[in-house]
Formats: sequence, structure tokens, C-alpha cells
Amino acid sequence: MPTIPRRWPTELETERVELIRVADEAVQYIQQARSTLEQASPELSRNIHLARVMLVTAERAVYDALTCIERMRRYLAIVRGADINGRWPMVAARQRDDSEHALERAAQSLEEVQDLFERLRPTYPSNLTLAEAILADMTLALARARRSIEQMVRLLTEAAIGRD
Repeated sequence: MPTIPRRWPTELETERVELIRVADEAVQYIQQARSTLEQASPELSRNIHLARVMLVTAERAVYDALTCIERMRRYLAIVRGADINGRWPMVAARQRDDSEHALERAAQSLEEVQDLFERLRPTYPSNLTLAEAILADMTLALARARRSIEQMVRLLTEAAIGRD
């Protein structure tokens, strides 16, 4: 029979719930950026000015998602400072560490998207093929960031299901 891990400390329930809420907000920004980039791809060859506006909109959504990541880091720092006592505390601590690692992977993917925006700016007016390849890399990195955030939310949800 599998052992259900110990819950995170109940006094940190507010932070756990807030982490999940902010993670959902970050996912919404990531989805907005991804859909905007997918709409911008065909516009590169048709209307370069509209494509520029769409790229700036997507970049703003990525920065908003990174802002959410920073808020999640703050809540995880609070959670990290609390002791976990009782039965099987090392499992709950591992969940806490795993959720922190998932958040860092999401942040790395979003920072990769930021770097790709810098590469895309001088490229898209002159080389449409390269610009479309960079856009594809951006949407892939956004998908990776979303997966990492969803993994973090799963770990936080499991932490609330544990046995007292």
C-alpha cells in the first residue's frame, strides 16, 4: 500500500493556495503569448507593422508571466522557511523541493523566450524564414514553461491531499 505523504504545514495553506492562483495567472499569460505568436507568424509576410505590434504584445505577456514567477518565488521562500514535522516529513520536503525546481525550469524557459525576442527583432524584417524558425522556438519554450508550471501546481495539490 503506497504511503500518502505528510501535508505541508497548515499555517502555510494561504501561501500554497496563493501559489496555485498565481501559477494559473502565469499560465494564462503564457497561453496569451503563445496564441499571439501563432497569429503573428503569417502576418510577418503580409503586414510587418501588425506583426511588430503582435510581437510586442506577446513579449509583454511573457514579462507578465515572469512577474508571476517572481511572486511564486516569494511564496516558495516563505514555504521553504517552515519546518515539516510529523509522519514522513521528508516526502513533503521533497515535494517542496520538486515544486521549486519545476518553477526554476519554467523561469529558464521564459528567459529563453526573452532572449529569442532579442534575436527576432533585427531578423524579421529581412529574413522571414529565420524569423518563423525563431517563432517556432519561442512557442516551444512557452510550452515547456507551461508544462513546468503545471507540474508545480500538481505537486502543490498533492501536498494538500496528504495525511495529517
